[in-house]
Amino acid sequence: MKQESRSKNQEARIKYLKISLLISIVLTSLYLLLYTAVASAQTENLRVITIVPPAKEHSLNPGERAEGILKVINDSDEVLTFRATIRDYIVEDNKGTPRILPPDTLTNKYSAASWIGVFPPSFTVAPHQKQELNYYLQVPADAKPGGHYAAVLYEPAEVIGVEGTGTGVTTHIGTLFYIHVKGDIKEDARVLRFEAKGFQEYGPVLLSTEILNNGDLHIRPKGTITVRNIFGQAVATKALEEHNIFPEKTFLFENKVGSKWMIGRYTARFVGTYGLANNLPLMATVSFIVFPWKVVAIGTLLVVAAILAIIAIKRKRRKHHEAKNEEPESSPRDHPVL
Repeated sequence: MKQESRSKNQEARIKYLKISLLISIVLTSLYLLLYTAVASAQTENLRVITIVPPAKEHSLNPGERAEGILKVINDSDEVLTFRATIRDYIVEDNKGTPRILPPDTLTNKYSAASWIGVFPPSFTVAPHQKQELNYYLQVPADAKPGGHYAAVLYEPAEVIGVEGTGTGVTTHIGTLFYIHVKGDIKEDARVLRFEAKGFQEYGPVLLSTEILNNGDLHIRPKGTITVRNIFGQAVATKALEEHNIFPEKTFLFENKVGSKWMIGRYTARFVGTYGLANNLPLMATVSFIVFPWKVVAIGTLLVVAAILAIIAIKRKRRKHHEAKNEEPESSPRDHPVL
């Protein structure tokens, strides 16, 4: 009877394990199916387009006209529909991020939206195809010399993902226009700050270079940062990345220079140029110290400990040698008197 009862219990356990395994397989399969469906839906929602070119520059006289071609490439597997609009934009931060403005909100000092026309104004692009647009730029005869800025935006019917070339502007994508109206303009820029931490334990060192454009036209500075050690030897050189700086705005360049293992006092010097002829100077200098004090402290302690150990060993050996060579004093023996 006991054997029969044990057999029944064992069969019940096996049956329970089989049911549990079956439930686990079903739940895992459902999870994988749901995960695949969500991933597929997210992939379908991500649509990729390419804008050519992402930026366009023109240098024109008042009253002069220009035209060209823009391209929108649909790299996705779906049909996409766009509406082209032209809006003014400004830059508010020190990273050059454009902010699109509502219509008719920018003063004529920098505005250029009313100068540009695009055809066709709306279009549909088939999957893996491109749409060419013709743009026409007419500078007014009374346009003020200096920089004027606008963007041709492509507003999609649905939210899409953007990859490849193109300028992302909040929820918009499009081509930024930098227009230089020729004439007498003010060109004025300076290095607002050129900074590094005064002391740090390891390299590389982060150098912050902020350039202020006080002129009437956007600038694109070029320059090089050279780091020299206390002996005047160049230990690192870094070229400044080229970015347009909007009038009356700053741009912050950040560069890491040097290697991890640096020690001593260093001087970083920035030498650059800007302007229409790229011949106006920009210069700045900053000094800093890199000293791996923890490593040096540990190394110093180890050296001191080794020296003390050597001294102690030598003293011990000397004492042992002296004790060994030293003979004990013997007292004279008493001789018997005859």
